Amino acid sequence: MKHMMLDCYGSTESKLDDVKYINNMLNHIAYEVGVITVAPPFLLPYYYGVDQSDMGVSAFLFLKGGHITIHTFPLRECYFVDMVYDGEYDVEKAYGLFKRLLPFEVTRSSVQISERKVGEFRTVPVNPDEDFGPHIFARIKANKEPSMENVFEFLEDIIDKVNMTPIIRPYVIKDVMNHYTYLSGMVMIAESHISFHYNYNTGIIYFDLFSCKMFDYSILDKLLKEEYGELLSYVIIPRGTKHKYNRVSSMLKKEEIYNSAWKKNITE
Repeated sequence: MKHMMLDCYGSTESKLDDVKYINNMLNHIAYEVGVITVAPPFLLPYYYGVDQSDMGVSAFLFLKGGHITIHTFPLRECYFVDMVYDGEYDVEKAYGLFKRLLPFEVTRSSVQISERKVGEFRTVPVNPDEDFGPHIFARIKANKEPSMENVFEFLEDIIDKVNMTPIIRPYVIKDVMNHYTYLSGMVMIAESHISFHYNYNTGIIYFDLFSCKMFDYSILDKLLKEEYGELLSYVIIPRGTKHKYNRVSSMLKKEEIYNSAWKKNITE
């Protein structure tokens, strides 16, 4: 399993809000990198959040034993990508395609690669003042074969258990129509996404929960073990840095000041 995580800052606001462009970009990158897609992209414009700067587009593309997800924040001029694939792909080529098609400032951005190896148990401290939130990924030896209904119910139920906010119902698919090898599930939450991939041949589950806000994840490993079985790896890392000085957010703050100046004027 190869997992590339991109945290990209200094991107173009207009492209981050362009649903058609993002749809075509995901297909383009998957095709050029050579990963096997098993469904068209699903895109969700998210414009009804409490905080205006958290609005944007979330999207996912199911792969054969993996996915590509992207979450854009136009007013923050940033986006986050996960490219998870149960096979090999050229990370440098994928990185270069995102850099060319959705440009970002390299010095302010970051890339992390994980092989999701057995026996990897680590927690990198997450700073709520500096980081957007934690990303938890686990490798599980399933004690029984999960059904599509089970995966759907698990993804829907876990949202409330970890105090997240649902914005769609879960999507669960098998990779092909006949002789399938993977069962995959995805649910988008206001905070980011939760994903599930089960390999029928190996009995291994790959689970991810990426959140753009802090939450109490102390019960998550227990929930996974109770539902599915032994954890072969369990990693918690921070994602994102709150670049409060980006151009668009600064402009919005200035707009708030001069658009509300009249209120102060009439009370003096």
